[in-house]
Amino acid sequence: MPMPHNPALPLRGSLRLRPAVGPWHRPAFSVAVATALPNLLLLALGRLDLVPYTAAGTMCALFAHALPYRERARALAWVVAGMAASVAVALTAASLTRSAVVLVGLAALMAAVQKLLCDATRLGPPGNVIFTFVTASAFFLPQQLGRIPGHLALVALGGLVAWLVCLAPAVVREHGPALTLARPGLPRRLRMHLPLAVRVGVGCALAGWASLAAGVGHPYWAVVTAAAVHRANTSVSFQRAWQRTVGSLLGLVVFSVAVPLTHLPRLGALPALLFVAACQVGAEATITRNYWLAQVFVTPMALLLVSLGSTEPVGTLVGDRWLDTLFGAGLGMAGAFLVTNRRAGERLTAALHQARAAQQAARTGATRAEARDRLADTLHELRESADGHAGEWWQQPAPSQEVAQVEREGHRMLALLTERQAAHV
Repeated sequence: MPMPHNPALPLRGSLRLRPAVGPWHRPAFSVAVATALPNLLLLALGRLDLVPYTAAGTMCALFAHALPYRERARALAWVVAGMAASVAVALTAASLTRSAVVLVGLAALMAAVQKLLCDATRLGPPGNVIFTFVTASAFFLPQQLGRIPGHLALVALGGLVAWLVCLAPAVVREHGPALTLARPGLPRRLRMHLPLAVRVGVGCALAGWASLAAGVGHPYWAVVTAAAVHRANTSVSFQRAWQRTVGSLLGLVVFSVAVPLTHLPRLGALPALLFVAACQVGAEATITRNYWLAQVFVTPMALLLVSLGSTEPVGTLVGDRWLDTLFGAGLGMAGAFLVTNRRAGERLTAALHQARAAQQAARTGATRAEARDRLADTLHELRESADGHAGEWWQQPAPSQEVAQVEREGHRMLALLTERQAAHV
């Protein structure tokens, strides 16, 4: 029997910038506009303490931009509902207990569930990290049961703004993106993605509890960092942890320089809100070039949102964020090593079988649209599972030649089906 392989943990080239990929301006300006609208209203009303609730909803504007308008509307509705449900759980827990240890444990559990559902439904980009970013902080907001309905109404209001902003292009452009893929059976994918979700839960709990033990005042930052470093496999997660550490350090420098400029007495909090919007655009503009560069914008944005309703000194915020980054990156990776993904090989084997079955169905008379959608979905799953297996520890060597052959045949057949369908339109 072949010995399990342990891929190298890559550092070389991990900070290299790549060309920008895709229409980044869609999510960038959507989330900036969606967030700015309620923020400016709250500024005028003198209630910036409510920004965390409206922002929870407006962050949903980052999702579903690659979908046609009808599917985008449906997907965004589910995203907003999922965000509201997550925040409801967090706020309820925050109102019932003041135990930071318990709240960190619940935040870690929620992060694992969000990872599982986002991976299984292929919701992304940006995926589960946005949900965890919002929810983990909500666990630590001062809360009373009687105020939760009003706060959830603000989340829903922010979500409605996000939904309207993301659907606004339909007014001037009738046709949105045309490509959509069939979605597989959810129970099977839940089972395949369970090990990675457990990793997230373990890593987030370890990071958050370590932050508490060290006396850091914002343990949810460690939880978010641990959730963010987990990618498709151990090797990619290690690279992401390194990138987040470097980007966060540079982002803390940017925040330290920007804070005096965003708290000018005559302008109040307006410069801070504008800087937050600029950081949101910058993060989306750079994230496909390299994750560390996006963190240079994400870090000051997150800290500025916290500083709007806080009187903590800048030095304290910077120190807490840096310690939580180290805890999150280091102990998040500990979760990856402690929880092995034994199902990576099983998932790859199943993906190969499904891709071959889809090719056979396309040859034997299935309707072109159904055959194309099924084949496209199985090829996506095959590539995703092969990438996940390639960088995972304690796995048997992958049948790389068989994977390459099935992908070649599948893409050739997919191109032929697409041509035939176009010819009959």
